[in-house]
Amino acid sequence: MTPLSQKTPSIAAITRGCVVKATNNNRKGRTQSITTTFSSLSKNYTMTEIELKPTELVYLKDTYVFRLEDEATVIGLRQQQDEGTNVFYEIALDKTIAYPAGGGQPSDEGKVCIHTDQNVWFHFDSVRMERETKQVWHRGSFSKDSEEMSLANVRGQKCTIEVDERIRLQHAKMHSAGHLLDVAVASIPGLETNILVPTKGSHGVKDAYVEYKGNARTLSGIEGDDEKLMKLMNENLEKLIEKNDIIKTEYLAYEDAKRACGGHLPSYISPDAEEAPRIVTVANLGCPCGGTHVKSSSELKRVTVTALRVKKGVTRISYSVDL
Repeated sequence: MTPLSQKTPSIAAITRGCVVKATNNNRKGRTQSITTTFSSLSKNYTMTEIELKPTELVYLKDTYVFRLEDEATVIGLRQQQDEGTNVFYEIALDKTIAYPAGGGQPSDEGKVCIHTDQNVWFHFDSVRMERETKQVWHRGSFSKDSEEMSLANVRGQKCTIEVDERIRLQHAKMHSAGHLLDVAVASIPGLETNILVPTKGSHGVKDAYVEYKGNARTLSGIEGDDEKLMKLMNENLEKLIEKNDIIKTEYLAYEDAKRACGGHLPSYISPDAEEAPRIVTVANLGCPCGGTHVKSSSELKRVTVTALRVKKGVTRISYSVDL
């Protein structure tokens, strides 16, 4: 990837060295200047100054908030170039309802209206979170009449952000279905979550699956008959959806979270962590999760196991959802 030329138009005060300045409070409450270099993040970055402030993740509180009116503020703006010649922009906000891709769940899509002297529209097709700053960046393009933007015009401006409702709910359903699959699988003798352990998942509409550590065929005693094993899973899924269980998302103290998750938590969750883990509970089985979810299992209509594969001691179970 090649850095953008300084002759590239539109964004004022772009720095080639990716050095940004911000202020922060020291322990005595005084404001001090900080200079941070982001060159390690990506070779193709050129950026304007950024306020080093983590983004508040509003989507964690409510999946069904599709519009945040005049509550977010622009804290960063970047111009970048992909591996070809396409130029795109990224904006960071101090709070967002847009889900950044992660945990197997694709990002939201939507638009931001920045309230300058005239409304400026920014359409984003992907969202990501920077691990170093905990800032959420929305990638996309400005409307044509807004191309001669400078950070001075937008930094600190209030804005309205909207996410595509259809895409948001599709992703929430796919993710909740993955958790429901865990319950359906664990309901089969020999495949309880402390035996066949869920490790990762992909919750995209076109390629959804959950992987488990262990051989589901051997552990269940149903070898040489994947159709039978998948039928049991699908029957369990159907029953779970008919029960219409509430899907809960809540922050729990470590020991409470541990109990909600069947007596064990992943090693990356420390009992000494400052923040309580966010637990999503589906059909009485909890799991640490930062994704978006529907309110109840009945919203899923139908979830179907479509394939089962075992390779090198890992079981992958693919599924689809009637959207």
